[in-house]
Amino acid sequence: MKKTIAFAMAAIMLLLCGCGAVNSDNGSGDVTEATSDTTAKSSNTPRHKVIIDTDTGSDDAAALVLAALSKNIDILGITVLYGNVSLDKAAENALMTLEVCHVEAPVYIGADKPLKKERKEMVSVHGKDGMGDQDLIHPNHTAEHGDAIDFILDTIKSDPDEVEIIALGPLTNIALAVQKDPETMKRCKRIWSMGTTGFGVGNATPVAEFNVYNDAEAYDQVLRAGIPMTIMGLDIMGNEETKFNKEELSKMAQGNEKGVFLSKAFTKLFAFNQKSGNNMMLPDPMAVACLVWPDVLLETKSCYGEVCTDNDSTYGQVILYEEGAVYEAMPQIGSYNLDVVTKIDTKLFKDSFMSVLTKK
Repeated sequence: MKKTIAFAMAAIMLLLCGCGAVNSDNGSGDVTEATSDTTAKSSNTPRHKVIIDTDTGSDDAAALVLAALSKNIDILGITVLYGNVSLDKAAENALMTLEVCHVEAPVYIGADKPLKKERKEMVSVHGKDGMGDQDLIHPNHTAEHGDAIDFILDTIKSDPDEVEIIALGPLTNIALAVQKDPETMKRCKRIWSMGTTGFGVGNATPVAEFNVYNDAEAYDQVLRAGIPMTIMGLDIMGNEETKFNKEELSKMAQGNEKGVFLSKAFTKLFAFNQKSGNNMMLPDPMAVACLVWPDVLLETKSCYGEVCTDNDSTYGQVILYEEGAVYEAMPQIGSYNLDVVTKIDTKLFKDSFMSVLTKK
């Protein structure tokens, strides 16, 4: 009888040990595990402790999916702010995306407007709810009661030089944290920002990218804060190979739970791009892919970045001075403050991303 009980207890313990952890994709395949030679292998890469700062529209949601399902990333928390949508919708979209991924992480409310300017309503790209207006957003959880700025500072204080921030929207939350405690923010290991035009053209204006244009003053403050920073600019999405077409969107819609969710969320974004004869750009998940699949990131350039904050046609433009380049009017700079992504493995990214959304 004793042997029978012991055997049963051992079997129960084995079953318990096999249960999924918080960052689990509930059976549809871990992002970091490749099943073929065409998808990225990164199971041996170091883990990243991250805060994700987002104005959660549909492209941000795709980035959250990659981060949530990756064994290489520990999401310490998500901080939301205005941008693609209002503050409450940004929180609800983040919460719903986590639920679709069967992942739990705290969501904190942050800035509802830029540092100095009035917030502009911009709903034409992602829809009024930021997720394609497809009635997808019915989260069971709610945001935390704490403030996003305090959460950022407290998290870095508790683990200095180890916490990274993935910034998918305007940098207002991060700039407010810099204003409140600049010394603590210098202990942030790195900021990964989807922002600026890179060395290309803008989407908010001919010279400014949306996230910077929403709060150029915030981006300027963060660039000057002495925090290591890597940026993914719009120029990386400048060729058709990086964009997603109608057939790929259809494959997502026939894929797993995450693929179906995102394909619906992309409805407005895809239609917006199609109006100008283009396929769909997804720079936010590409920025996260550089952490999830390091082999995707092929090249960066060290630069000094300056943000144009004058209230004129150059507002939000980020001027990049490359290290080693010779400029007749080179400004006096203390150090190069940015690593700018200049080359990625497009095929590896797209194959890996599609695998995450279609593998059942």
